[in-house]
Amino acid sequence: MNSIEAVSVSKVFDINATDAAEVEIVTTSGYGRCSFPAPSEAIRRAREQVPTLIGREVSQQTEIDEVLQGIFSLPNMSMAFSVAIASAAAASLGVPLYRYLGGFFANAMPYPLLKIFSADADYFGIPIGAGSFASAIASLASIHRELNNLDIRGDSAHTDILNRLTRITDGASTRFDFEVKLGVDFKASKHAHGKISFADHASTTGTSRLRYLLDLARQYNLYYIEDPFDRTESEFQRQLTDELGATCLIASEAGVDTRIADARSPKSRREANFALIVPTGTVSSVFETYSREKANGRSCALLTDNSATCDASPSQLAVALSAPFVKLSIKGRQSTAKINELIRIEQELFDGSSYRMAKKPI
Repeated sequence: MNSIEAVSVSKVFDINATDAAEVEIVTTSGYGRCSFPAPSEAIRRAREQVPTLIGREVSQQTEIDEVLQGIFSLPNMSMAFSVAIASAAAASLGVPLYRYLGGFFANAMPYPLLKIFSADADYFGIPIGAGSFASAIASLASIHRELNNLDIRGDSAHTDILNRLTRITDGASTRFDFEVKLGVDFKASKHAHGKISFADHASTTGTSRLRYLLDLARQYNLYYIEDPFDRTESEFQRQLTDELGATCLIASEAGVDTRIADARSPKSRREANFALIVPTGTVSSVFETYSREKANGRSCALLTDNSATCDASPSQLAVALSAPFVKLSIKGRQSTAKINELIRIEQELFDGSSYRMAKKPI
């Protein structure tokens, strides 16, 4: 037996200096800790629920996760408890969290889907030919440094920014001997309809923007497109996926909520071929969502944006899932913590032997 003997819920701060919950679990033979953003009132209520967990066997992760989702309405809170409990179970066996959750099949590194520049849109680098996660990050870091030396206005046209990025990524591809491709989050759902920043394209009708996006993707060989249309224009996004889906990963405006069962029709699932998995709810719900999206024919990336603390558990989850991608940013202390954790995991997994990156979907 390896049961929960003590639980601590503390208020800490995330990188935005707002409240976060840090959960510590002590078991018969293990210890686990995890932190996620959460308001003070939720932290107070979580402390009241501690007796519910005392004495529970940590190896029963699915059953405990069901209890957690029943007592916590805040998905970040249930996720902090769930990861801390899984970490304690892993520690009791003397294995890392990714190995405990993913088993023998957790033996490959995800490719970084890394935000390297942000303006009216977010621009990503994807080093799909990299032989290791560390070399992938090194290539993107060099691109970011070179880009910072340029004077680029935040309201510059997409073509202007992509022209500059293309020159820089071509140079990086030559230096590192693997191809770095580009991606764009157009943030269409975050702008009022008709005010989407297509600075070098006057018309904002759905049809004209579809044509514009197709031209842009083909001109710059885009590997990733996120949030190209608002939610009222699903038919245009479906057409974009139909046209580009064989060569480009296309995601809708929001990450997949792991707490909600997939009730979308097969037709609506064709609107995107790529799912952004948000690590909220519980460990079990993240795994269930990932399996469901794969079964629906989508490739997946694990997001790290909602974990605005320096807790590195999303990195462990990404490897445990064998996710082909993990979505990160080149800037920010929380992203740096998650990047460095992935580098540590890679060193532990391979220790001088041949690296193995996840299988690319396209």
